[in-house]
Amino acid sequence: MTAHDPTRAVVREACADDADRLSLVADATFLETFAGMICGDALVAHCERAHDPGFLRDLLAAGARAWLAEIDRAPIGYALLIEPELEAACDGDIELKKIYLLSRFHGSGLARRLFDAALAGAAGRKRLLLGVKNDNHRAIAFYTKQGFRQIATRRFDVGGTLYDDVVLARAIERT
Repeated sequence: MTAHDPTRAVVREACADDADRLSLVADATFLETFAGMICGDALVAHCERAHDPGFLRDLLAAGARAWLAEIDRAPIGYALLIEPELEAACDGDIELKKIYLLSRFHGSGLARRLFDAALAGAAGRKRLLLGVKNDNHRAIAFYTKQGFRQIATRRFDVGGTLYDDVVLARAIERT
């Protein structure tokens, strides 16, 4: 087995004490995903604000939920659920604010495990919403396979630069 063997990965719910780990993997995956596509200064500014450990700790303390994918306690991916910040949200919705995985683990099934953990965490809600950069075709294809459909568009601010997102939604099955 190699150190990046995805079968060794653990997906677990994060707590406020995991804010530093969440920040680290949030920065790494965001930079890996968007460096060269989004202005570098905007990327750095976004990471400094949206991935700050204190900001993430406050989100979790306010009721957000997060899951970490880890190998030997090294964070390699994460998912984050929050109360919706999207204009297209309705009563009973919840937002999948973030779900990222280091690229060498794409296609390993770990993104699906993170998604399943977040979906289970959204139980009792009506719909799961998310925004994704409109030209992030890999992510849009993944979400479409998970039952999401486009319901709106929005402008998303990354470090003071606006980008176009599609807003996707899927019903949450009641058990």
